[in-house]
Amino acid sequence: MRIAPILWTAAIFAATVGLAEAQSTAAAGSVVVVPDVAATASYSTEVIVRNPNSSAMTLNVKFYESLDAASPGLRSCTPLIVVANQSVPLGLGTQCSPLGAGSHFGMPVLEDAAVPHTHPFFAYSRAQTPGGNGFSVEGFPIGAFSGASADVDGLKRQAAAPVYQSNCFVGALSEGFSYQITLWDASNNLVGLPITGTLAPFENTRNLDVFAAASAPPGDISQVRANFSITSGGAPAMVAFCTLQESTFFGADFRIAKSIDALNDGQRRVACIGQDDCSGTAVSVSQPETISNAGLRNVYSMVITQPDYVHCALVAAPADLPNLQLRLRSPGDPFASAVFAGEAGAQSFSTFTGGRNAVNNGVASRWFIDVETTSGGTSVPIDFGINCRSGNGTEVPWFRGTAARY
Repeated sequence: MRIAPILWTAAIFAATVGLAEAQSTAAAGSVVVVPDVAATASYSTEVIVRNPNSSAMTLNVKFYESLDAASPGLRSCTPLIVVANQSVPLGLGTQCSPLGAGSHFGMPVLEDAAVPHTHPFFAYSRAQTPGGNGFSVEGFPIGAFSGASADVDGLKRQAAAPVYQSNCFVGALSEGFSYQITLWDASNNLVGLPITGTLAPFENTRNLDVFAAASAPPGDISQVRANFSITSGGAPAMVAFCTLQESTFFGADFRIAKSIDALNDGQRRVACIGQDDCSGTAVSVSQPETISNAGLRNVYSMVITQPDYVHCALVAAPADLPNLQLRLRSPGDPFASAVFAGEAGAQSFSTFTGGRNAVNNGVASRWFIDVETTSGGTSVPIDFGINCRSGNGTEVPWFRGTAARY
């Protein structure tokens, strides 16, 4: 049976409309967040849920209305059953009925109800006018959100037609926090004043016309960056995004706030081992890596996602560095796969992996780094560190063991 759609008013449409793109093509999860939906009188939308598994699954549906909505907080919703390898529509107006009078908007969170909660699924939403003018916001695996400082680029305000308005939103997931939104122009000058607030777990809020909310000076402005940061509460997950709308055709887009690495050790643009500070050039005082046998090489592994550019360098005391060398090896046997980059006597390498399918049949996997002395007769022990930079991001190199030197 088809589930009734959500209804949207033009006022809420102006606040929340957007076109979202998932930040990774690996977009399934056992808990999926749809950052923003609304249910009012003039616009209709529905969330489409797809079950890629070989058996039916039941999803818990949790709809957290915004602090600015008619009924803030968690709404009572019935579970959604999705048949194996099929898609079903989910309408909050029915799934979380009765919504009651007034404007309803906020953040749905869908989660696998089975134990263990590890069955992945996909979610996608589309809202449209009666005439079919529509937009979409995709569902994001809950692990895609972090407490990292994040930015939305390209916001603007324009008084002449088409009138442009920028709106920004913040939501908390399982942990509360205090936050700050600041606006920065193209020359990195602060625009207006910081916007601050505090959210309890799963609360979310909106800032209509973020330039007005920030008390920005009057006049048109473009190329503005909105920065979202957590000011207290540690680094819990934050759902942050903005919309940019125009008044001629009521078109808009959805812009999820983006950080460099989402505080994820699996996608660090700078990763290191044997250093206390990856941004420095010193060996760790308390936990250096060590070559203790000149007849053996230390073997490390890290995930590299091709195609990518990777640069790794050894860090050691000036007297020790010329006595060390490192190489990069392809995925395969941890101790015997083929050398991909680096040469005898080199303390660093810079390389391009090649295209996605050029390595390991297109699967991103662990590559290996070998560190050894330049000669079997070199005096040991030698303390060192490894510092790696990657365009796509990589994990911290991990020690796998030792093997005979080359």
